[in-house]
Amino acid sequence: MLRLSDVNSLYGKSHILFDVSIEVGEGEIVTLLGRNGAGKSTTLNSIMGLVPNVTGAIEFGGQSLIGMPTHKIAELGICLIPEQRDIFQILTVEENLLLSQKPNSSWSIKDIYDLFPRLEERKTNGGGQLSGGEQQMLAIARALLNAPKILLCDEPSEGLAPVIIQEIVATLEKIKSTGMPILLVEQNLRVCEKLADRHYIFEQGQVLHEFSRDSFFSEEARAAKQKYLSV
Repeated sequence: MLRLSDVNSLYGKSHILFDVSIEVGEGEIVTLLGRNGAGKSTTLNSIMGLVPNVTGAIEFGGQSLIGMPTHKIAELGICLIPEQRDIFQILTVEENLLLSQKPNSSWSIKDIYDLFPRLEERKTNGGGQLSGGEQQMLAIARALLNAPKILLCDEPSEGLAPVIIQEIVATLEKIKSTGMPILLVEQNLRVCEKLADRHYIFEQGQVLHEFSRDSFFSEEARAAKQKYLSV
């Protein structure tokens, strides 16, 4: 569905990604793992057309994304949930949702409230009045209402309490059960182990390892996690 082949990404003279090749198939959750600065978020931004200089091949459903404006990429159904969440702070929860809803989305606001009962409870509250976990729920909800064909999630559990992380994981599992593929950047290994079908490990802008769900617990994977993911 989504394939990157030999992608190189540059910000000015700064070369960030080096020959990155990854793919996400139908219905998969795939994680990008690595320390801060390894190139994971740049990979998501490159897919979305947010990096000024990208070479190689990025294809979605067989269509090339290289050189395509970001709004056109979004219209194809590729939806980025950024690390900063980027909800409208001065709008209410429901106003955020209404603003995001597309007529062709398979998700309704009722579906969103069934998925996130807490958002229904807070629907008249401003986005800036929500907790970090509630803002993350709202960011995911807005993405679903936008008629996505794939979700790109950047650090959805960052800064959240363990009980809220459990809710986010359960939510992503429910979304996956609908057949929605997800490309996930995440530092929390337990979250990755629970959710993902495949894992890519990044280091200094390169993909060094790829592991399946089962092989992620092998001796080779344990050594790679110790070398490239431990603090």
